[in-house]
Amino acid sequence: MRPDTDQGDQGGGSDAARTRSIWEIQERGSRGPRPRLDRQAIAAAAVGLADEGGLAAMTMRGVAGALGTSTMSLYNYVPAKDHLAQLVADSVAGEYAYPATPPADRRRAIIELARQTRDIAAGHRWLAQLMHRQLRPGPNGLRYLDYFLGLLAGSRLDTGGKLELIAMISGFATMYGGMQAAMASSRPDSGAGAEQQAHVQAFARAAASGLYPNLAAALAEAGPIRSDADIFDSCISHLTEVLSD
Repeated sequence: MRPDTDQGDQGGGSDAARTRSIWEIQERGSRGPRPRLDRQAIAAAAVGLADEGGLAAMTMRGVAGALGTSTMSLYNYVPAKDHLAQLVADSVAGEYAYPATPPADRRRAIIELARQTRDIAAGHRWLAQLMHRQLRPGPNGLRYLDYFLGLLAGSRLDTGGKLELIAMISGFATMYGGMQAAMASSRPDSGAGAEQQAHVQAFARAAASGLYPNLAAALAEAGPIRSDADIFDSCISHLTEVLSD
């Protein structure tokens, strides 16, 4: 899904500008009068619209209105709709916090990084939908990739394997955070425990039916119910087992 739903609106920049990454285009204002807007303000306005109304609300027209300018004026700073998506994705990637010194426990550091991804996605429920698109990375996105690659340095994975692992962990954490946020908004806090208990009881009834012997065996060996946070950490830990060798 495109982040802008304005029909027939192809942008105000040249064809060459629209096919290039926003990071390959010099930011307006290096010469001449000082520009009214900058990319940081544009990205912040777009993120605010998406947080309030979902990805469909993040239109060029909507962003222009939020900034008090015209849509055509906005195209002077963001030549195409894809550029707006690039700015937004990189703005969100700027929410990560990195340790001042290299972590001693790399697997633990990956879990910590994945937790940040989960929490960022929970705060921006539309992020998983945006990440379905292939967006060219900006400086914040590249910093995330560079840090993650540093955590994988020295492992037996080749470059392709490292990038695949990063994609799996980042994608899982993003989807998990979005799912948690969606579930939290669709049920009252007081009902969360009751809903979880209902799921457990449903599994128990299915196992007791005798129709699902493997499920019954798994439930017989199961320990106490774990929290969502514990389940998340366990999933990330399983994904990083490849680094143990």
